[in-house]
Amino acid sequence: MKNHKLTSLTVAAGLLAALVAACGGDSKDADPATNGLTGDPIVIEVITALTSVTPGTEAFEGAKAAAAAVNASGGINGRPLEVKVCDAQGTESPTAAVGCARELVADKSVIAEVGDYEAFQEQVNTILAAAGVPNIAPPPTSKSVLSSPNSFPLAGSDGAGLATVLADAGAKDIQVAYTNVAQAASAVGFNQITLQQGRGLKLMGGIPVEVTATDLTPVVTSGAKGDGVALAMMPTHLAAWLTVSRSGNFDQKLSASASSFTAETLSALGDKANGVLVSAGLPLVTSDLPGIVQFRAEMAKYEPKAAVDQVSLNAWMGTWAFAQVARTISGPVTRESVLKAFSNLTDFNVFGLLPEGYTTTKNFDFPGLERLFNHQIIEGVVKDGKLVQTSDGYVPIFTPKP
Repeated sequence: MKNHKLTSLTVAAGLLAALVAACGGDSKDADPATNGLTGDPIVIEVITALTSVTPGTEAFEGAKAAAAAVNASGGINGRPLEVKVCDAQGTESPTAAVGCARELVADKSVIAEVGDYEAFQEQVNTILAAAGVPNIAPPPTSKSVLSSPNSFPLAGSDGAGLATVLADAGAKDIQVAYTNVAQAASAVGFNQITLQQGRGLKLMGGIPVEVTATDLTPVVTSGAKGDGVALAMMPTHLAAWLTVSRSGNFDQKLSASASSFTAETLSALGDKANGVLVSAGLPLVTSDLPGIVQFRAEMAKYEPKAAVDQVSLNAWMGTWAFAQVARTISGPVTRESVLKAFSNLTDFNVFGLLPEGYTTTKNFDFPGLERLFNHQIIEGVVKDGKLVQTSDGYVPIFTPKP
């Protein structure tokens, strides 16, 4: 059974920031250092892929690194923070991911899910929301996450900004090429909205790429009808597209999600990835922002073998956000108290990595995207095999309806 690693896209009624290889099965405990902290641990859980052809383990590892750093700085009011993980398997069926969600709900010791990274977010968060379980830092990828009061995304939607970065680089006739699954197909619709609202341009249309496709020459040729193609697709398709386009007479500007460009993917692509424009929901992990420097230092110290990418950054940041908010709770740290505290954040930030004025007290005034508290993106480019941030900070891509 094949599994495909998550890549940023948009979803129906929401935005697919990622198309992930999946998860499933049993929960297992992490073993973060407690630094002598006593008392019952405060437990959070990550639902992500551990066993697949291309496992997305970095979400768990990012959360573990943050938890170790939290514990080294006193824990949560003297109690250690513990991270569990549930491995769900396969993009073919939501059964395993749903099992993870149900097990999490049943385990009353787990206060929240953090850094969700799997293919069936709609089903998972529907279960969490019904049980009142806080979902901290899920990618803004599904209708449930973008509308349910238990959901608190931190990142912007890189999938919705794919056409925007092309327009900002001068492209005018833009298409969206997408892996042909139901969730990814709506990348066309949402990039149409962001492109027209934010840049006054009309999207040419979409180019579906079948999941089983290996020769992408026909679809790359279709992309040549315009001057820009947003690649909303899984990494295997992204690599195949770049291989064809770089070997032929194609000069369209290309864009992709930052989370598609893992270190492994960049290494495999070599100079074929150079020049691809990047849309990111958080600052790039290669930037010199103080918060990113801290992230890289904590990953190196506590999870030195883990991938340092946008996925591990999101989970690391989500875990620190949980800890920062939980430290402000005067009574017991429960699902209910965490949900209440996260619902009342104003001018919240995590080491300066969120846009100014981030708040959860006011829903985003855009139909279907109410929980998109961060409606901006970071722009970048692949240069010399590395992600390089090109925007000074966040770039707006959505305009709320009056």
